[in-house]
Formats: sequence, C-alpha cells, structure tokens
Amino acid sequence: MRVTRNHESRAMATTSRQQTTLVKCVSVRPWLVYPGCDGPGGCHDLTLGKIYEMLGVEGSGSFYRIIDDSGDDFLYPVSHFTPL
Repeated sequence: MRVTRNHESRAMATTSRQQTTLVKCVSVRPWLVYPGCDGPGGCHDLTLGKIYEMLGVEGSGSFYRIIDDSGDDFLYPVSHFTPL
C-alpha cells in the first residue's frame, strides 16, 4: 500500500522554487504489511544505492515523500535513506 497525494498538489510542489533535497537509498527491505497480503511490500519501486528526490518529511518525521522509480511520489521510511 502506498500513500500518494493528488496530482494538483504535486504540480504545485514541482513548480515552487524550493531547494531540492536529495537522498540515497540504503535499504529496500520490505516494511509494509497489511491484511490480505501474502508478504510484506512497500519498496518495489526503489533501487538500492540510487539517489532520489525527497519532496518532504511527513508522519512526525518518520517518512520521506520520495519520487521513486515509478515517477510518482510516495511515502517511505526515513530509515531507508541517507541525506546527501
């Protein structure tokens, strides 16, 4: 399960003049388990060692909003990245 925001707010975020924050993926360990799922997931669109754009910090500092390999932004645990 991924959490995404609507395209309208994403368009606003990409057109603002905020400094881009880059982070490096240091873990692709599955972290998300939910009822009806046979196995954990949540990191299918991350590549270990790849540099990603971080759009913000959410969930009381527990999650980064990352533009992942799918090209969309989703929430991932802070522990899966290191800031550059």
